[in-house]
Amino acid sequence: MHHYTLQTRFVSQESEGNKLLNVLTNIYNKIAYAHGCHLYLINQDTENTNHILVTELWDSAESHAISQTLDGCKELMSQATPLLATEPETKVLKAVAGKGLL
Repeated sequence: MHHYTLQTRFVSQESEGNKLLNVLTNIYNKIAYAHGCHLYLINQDTENTNHILVTELWDSAESHAISQTLDGCKELMSQATPLLATEPETKVLKAVAGKGLL
């Protein structure tokens, strides 16, 4: 089975990392249990709390796209924008092995 895997790196403005983390966690609460989501992992860098990585594993790009339209997601994403120092960097990855892959 092919999966759609994303890793996004967020860099907040100075001292805004915890606020950004809170917004990203609220987004997680909206979409992590959406149909097709197998993994939604938020990591905060222990050495620089302004750096946050989100790793997602989905059944398909379509499932991911649908999750972005769930009630409240766009509003939460707009709350994250003013906290960012740079544009988020998203990479589409190919999951080849690992615990949790179905």
